[in-house]
Amino acid sequence: MTEPGFSGRLIVVSNRLPVSLKKEPDGKWTSKMSSGGLVAALSGLKSNFIWVGWIGAEIEEDDREEVTRILRDNHNCIPVFLSEKVANDHYNGFSNGVLWPLFHYLPGDVDYDDDIWNSYVEANTIFSQVVADILEPDDLVWVHDYHMMLMPEILKQKCPDARIGFFLHIPFPSSEIFRVLPCRKEILMGMLNCCLIGFHTYDYARHFLKACTRIIGAETVPNGVYFKDKFVQVGVFPVGIDPDKFFETLQTPKVQSRIKELSKSFEGMKVVIGIDRLDYIKGLPQKLQAIEKLFQNYPEWKGKFVLIQVAVPSRQDVDEYQKLKKEVEELVGRINGLYGSLGYSPIHYLFQSVDSDELTALYNISDAALISSIRDGMNLVAQEYIVSQTDKKGVLILSEFTGASQSLSGAVMINPWNTEEVAESINTALTMSKEEREEKHQMLLNYVTKHTASHWGLGFVRELYKASHQAEKIFSIPKLDIDQVVEVYKKSKRRLLAFAYDGTLIPYSNLPTLCRPTQELVDCFDVLSNDPKTDIYILSGRDKKTLSEWFCGLNIGLSAEYGCFFKEPQSDDWEQVVPSMDLSWKETIRPLFKYFTLRTPGSFFEEKEMLFTWHYRNADPIFGSIQARELHLHLDNLPLDVIVGNKTLGVRSYNINPTTSMRRVIQDSIPEGLDFILLIGDTHIHPSELPQFEGKVYTISVGKKNSKDSFYLSDPSEVMELVTKLEKISSEEVQLK
Repeated sequence: MTEPGFSGRLIVVSNRLPVSLKKEPDGKWTSKMSSGGLVAALSGLKSNFIWVGWIGAEIEEDDREEVTRILRDNHNCIPVFLSEKVANDHYNGFSNGVLWPLFHYLPGDVDYDDDIWNSYVEANTIFSQVVADILEPDDLVWVHDYHMMLMPEILKQKCPDARIGFFLHIPFPSSEIFRVLPCRKEILMGMLNCCLIGFHTYDYARHFLKACTRIIGAETVPNGVYFKDKFVQVGVFPVGIDPDKFFETLQTPKVQSRIKELSKSFEGMKVVIGIDRLDYIKGLPQKLQAIEKLFQNYPEWKGKFVLIQVAVPSRQDVDEYQKLKKEVEELVGRINGLYGSLGYSPIHYLFQSVDSDELTALYNISDAALISSIRDGMNLVAQEYIVSQTDKKGVLILSEFTGASQSLSGAVMINPWNTEEVAESINTALTMSKEEREEKHQMLLNYVTKHTASHWGLGFVRELYKASHQAEKIFSIPKLDIDQVVEVYKKSKRRLLAFAYDGTLIPYSNLPTLCRPTQELVDCFDVLSNDPKTDIYILSGRDKKTLSEWFCGLNIGLSAEYGCFFKEPQSDDWEQVVPSMDLSWKETIRPLFKYFTLRTPGSFFEEKEMLFTWHYRNADPIFGSIQARELHLHLDNLPLDVIVGNKTLGVRSYNINPTTSMRRVIQDSIPEGLDFILLIGDTHIHPSELPQFEGKVYTISVGKKNSKDSFYLSDPSEVMELVTKLEKISSEEVQLK
C-alpha cells in the first residue's frame, strides 16, 4: 500500500462513522455511505481499511447485532455503541463545550466540569476496547481529531505493540491558551502514545511541541518529542479536497443550467460568495461589518455589489449560537436597509444548507470568495472555490487565521478584525486586472490539484508506517529483563555493581537538596554491601560531604563531582583523582555563571571544590534551554571540560577523565573471580572497553534509550525494582552462611 512489507489493515477511528443509518417502519435497517473529506482522503489507499466510530444515536440492545452486521458487511465499518448521556457529554459537553472553544482561542467560552470530563474518558475507553478487540499485529491505527485525544494511551495500555497515528483537524493553540485546560497533562499524555502525530500547519505543530516542553517537561526537537523511552514523530500534513469531484460536477447539465440562471440574475453585478457554518469561529459579524465599511468608503459599489452569504445551521440548541444568529441577522437587515433599494439587496443571506450542485454553481459565478474566519483549522471552502473557478478566475480573499493561509499564497490575505483593511481588500479584489487574477488563480490551482485529499491520506499513512518502524531502529536496544538478570546474579561468584545517582537511583528534582536517598534504597545497599561477593559503587556530581552524609556507614565506593574525587568501599578517606590541579579557572567562570543566573529567572549555580554546575530546571523550559546553549558556547572557548546533564551544565578542569575512577576499579583492579558487572546510568563504560573480562556485563541506560548501552530501563522505579530483587538474593545468601 504505502511501503514495501506492509501487509496489515488500516483501522480508521473517528467520532462518527461516514454512514447514515435508518430503521424503516417494517423494522428493517437501511444504510448509506456519506461523502466527505476523510472519505475522499481514504479512497486513494490501496489497502483494506476498517472504519470504527459512533453511529450518531443510541441503538437499542436488541438491534446492535443486526446494525453491526450491516455496517461490517456493507461498509466495512465497526460501530461503537454509547449511551445517550455518555455520547452527549462526550460530544456536546467536553469535545465541543471545552476543547472546541479553547483550541480556537476562546477560553472564556469553556464550560468545564468533572462530569463531562469523566464521560469523555469513558467514551475514549469504549472506543479503545472496540479497536483492541479487532486489532491484529500488522495493523496500523489512525485516530482522528479532538474527540479522541485520550484514545492512543488507553489503547496502548490494552495493546502495548499497537502502531498508532493521530491527526488533529482543528488548530492546536499556543501553550499559554492550552495551559488553561485542567486536564492538560492527560490530553498530552494521550496523544504522545502514538508513533506519529499530524497537524495541518507548522504553527499548530510548534504549539504542540512547546506545550509538551512547558507542561510535562519533555525534550523536543522540530520533528518530534522524546517521551519516556521512545521518540514520537510530529509532522505537518495540510489536508486537501477531491478536485475531480468539482470538475465533474461543473460539467453536468444541471449545474451548467444553474450557472446560466445565476449569471443572468446577477448580470452587471460583482458577486462575492461566502460559505460558512454559523459558528463563532467563522467571523460572520466581522465579514458583515467589513461590507458595511466597503459601502461607506466606496459608495460607488451601491447597486453593483452583492454578497451571497450561505450560513449553514450549526448547534442551534446552544445559547451562544442563537445569539450569534440574531447578531448576524440584525447586521444583514441593517446593511440591506441602509444600502439596498427596491429590487436590490446588497446581501443575499441564506440560513440553510445547500447541495453540492448549487454550491458548485455559486462558486463558479462569483467574482471573489470572502473567508473571514477568526480562527480555523484549515477551511476547505477556499480550495473548493479555486477549483470551481473555470471562467472568471475569481479572487480568493482569505483570513490569515485559517490554516489554509499558510498554503494558499496566491490569495489576498486579510486580518478579519481590521474592518478597514478587509473593505479595502474587497475593493482591490473586485478591481484587479484580468492578468493578475489569472496569475494568482493559476498559482492556487496548481497547489490544490497537487495537494489533494488522497495525497494527504496516502502521505500520512506512509509516514505512519515509516515512523512505526523507525522508532524501533532509533531505539534498537532491548529493555532489560530484570528476572533474567536476577538469575545470572544468583549464579555468579563475584559481582560489581555501579550506579549513577540522579535520574538513576532517584528521580530528578527541581531542588537538588531534596534528592536524598530513600530509606528503602539505603537499606537495600546496606544488605548488598555486606555481601562479601558484591562490591557497590555510586557515581555522582554531588560533593564529597553530601555523599558521605547520605551513605554514611555503608560499605560502598563513592565518586564525587563527576569523578574528581573517589572513595574506596573499605575506606573513609577521599582521594583526589588528579593530585595537583590548577583551579585558577574558577575566578573566570564564577562571574560568567553569576551573569547567566541573573539573566535566567529560576536558575542557580553550585560551586564545589573542582566543579561548577548551573541548574536551569526551574527556569522557563524554552528560555532555559536557549540560555544553556549560549552558556555552552562561552564555555567551549575555554580549556575546560563541559558536562551536559539533565537541565544542568557543569564545568571542571579538562584533564579530569569522568570515568577514571571506574576504569581503575573495573580494568586495573578487577577483584579476583569477578564474573558479573552491572553498570546502570551514565557510567561512561561500555562492554567493548572490557575485552579481557570474560564474565557477564550489563550496561543499562535509564529513561531515554542510549544506543551505546546494551539495555535500558524506563525510570528509577524500575531500577529500584531490580535493586530490591538483588538485595533479596544477597540477603538469602548471607543468611545461609
